[in-house]
Amino acid sequence: MRYRMRRVIIFTHNFAAMRDFYSDMFGLDVVEEDDGWADLSAGDCNIAIHAAGSGVKIGLDFEGPHKIVFHADDVHAARADLISRGARMGPVKVFGGLHLCDGSDPDENRFQISNRP
Repeated sequence: MRYRMRRVIIFTHNFAAMRDFYSDMFGLDVVEEDDGWADLSAGDCNIAIHAAGSGVKIGLDFEGPHKIVFHADDVHAARADLISRGARMGPVKVFGGLHLCDGSDPDENRFQISNRP
């Protein structure tokens, strides 16, 4: 399997300010927005702003301030493929039609496989 990076998620406690900064400063269009989530078109790879809960500490004990996201139509198959090649992967999480699976690299940086377009 080949994977394409789809987006970089930036976790923040300042959602509106961060969304507006990337939209206004770099002329990025918001292509999807929901409660605490904004996906901004940045070419072949989007930048997503994700609100962190008020009690959530951003850093290595959480998701990290950033997360690289790779796209896979079939997240379960992608997870199995990555595990077979030695990647450390968590469980697949399902939110309706959205399937996500987090993993970590050798330095414990978080990445995700997602079927979100």
